[in-house]
Amino acid sequence: MSSSPEERKHAGEDRDRLIAAAVLGGIALLLFELRFEHREVLGETWRSWIPLVYAGVTLVAGCFALLRWDAGGRGALAVLFGIGVVVGLLGLWFHTGGHVLAGVREVFGAWRVPFGQDGGIKMGSKPPALAPLAFCGIGTLGLLLCAVPDRRTTGNESSSARVNQP
Repeated sequence: MSSSPEERKHAGEDRDRLIAAAVLGGIALLLFELRFEHREVLGETWRSWIPLVYAGVTLVAGCFALLRWDAGGRGALAVLFGIGVVVGLLGLWFHTGGHVLAGVREVFGAWRVPFGQDGGIKMGSKPPALAPLAFCGIGTLGLLLCAVPDRRTTGNESSSARVNQP
């Protein structure tokens, strides 16, 4: 029941395309959540539009890239996911007011606050410092998938894989 290298290549490509679609689904969820979370600040500053525009463009372009997977779509998705990492880092910068270490220290300081207390920080008084890193996580997953081709799909099989073939 062993499959030919060509069949394995197509199976790997189909799996990668399916995973890429799931990663795009994660971006869709972020888009809806961000639209809700940024509802007030969208009228106050242009910066709050960055993740929304990125997510919307990535969803539309990503769908076309999935359809053209073998004709440059995979590479296009790698670029889009790479931009997502940049968007996440920019968001971290904006959410902390440029004081990244202070923002991170404040988030980790919550572990010292007793349960049921606010630690002197009113909920909603500042943007969540680490929330934009969700774009870094999703972008990194997408990059690992799209920028680094699976060795099984490129014909560079390991010697152990070749030994097990009839």
